[in-house]
Amino acid sequence: MFTPGKKYKRKEIHNEYGGNRQGGIAPCSSHPYIFIFTGKSGTQHGYEDGWHDNIFYYTGEGQSGDMEFKRGNKALLNHSSNNNKI
Repeated sequence: MFTPGKKYKRKEIHNEYGGNRQGGIAPCSSHPYIFIFTGKSGTQHGYEDGWHDNIFYYTGEGQSGDMEFKRGNKALLNHSSNNNKI
């Protein structure tokens, strides 16, 4: 499927698997995957994603207020019970 350390173009991933092409969280309707996207430009919008002690911390969707478990955030919350892989 994917090779660790290899760079992939988001467009190619979406062409193969589907999912939201703009948001940071992209559940695939026809595959059991949820892709998350992050980048350096996210910090200017309040997102602080990254690795710490072998754990990847991901901000989630929403730029202000408390995070709500809807759309992509809900998909991440329920990924295990929905048999999806992140």
